Amino acid sequence: MTPTRSHRYLNLASRTARGFTLIEVVAAFAILALGLSLVMQIATGGMRQARQAADYTEAALLAQSLLDTAGVGERLELGDSRGEWEEGFRWELSVAPYELEASDASPGVDPLTSPVRLVELSLTVVWERGGKQREARYRSLRAMLPESL
Repeated sequence: MTPTRSHRYLNLASRTARGFTLIEVVAAFAILALGLSLVMQIATGGMRQARQAADYTEAALLAQSLLDTAGVGERLELGDSRGEWEEGFRWELSVAPYELEASDASPGVDPLTSPVRLVELSLTVVWERGGKQREARYRSLRAMLPESL
């Protein structure tokens, strides 16, 4: 009995056509799982950094608001003050005279006889997120008349 032409074709096709072995499938799934876990870590890290950036932005906006209104409508007192905003942010403001160093002063200008005095506002904003305390510090100078100090 001689094999027919179609029978030889089927025999040849079965020898050349191969599927994936079990070890190849397991290796492919392991690589896929590794890749997906890396993508998830990157996404989680990105979300954490976005939240942290949002917190620092909110702290900066609150600080700007406080520094803009300090001494407006009321006398600016030297010393320390503190408070808390509703969003869980706390602040501490220190107001102190600012002394120009000799190298900072312009030639011919005497800081003692100047019609204005510089006051330094140092603001620290503190908040907690994820069990960690975070803080941001801001400094500003304000020109004041000597009588208003």
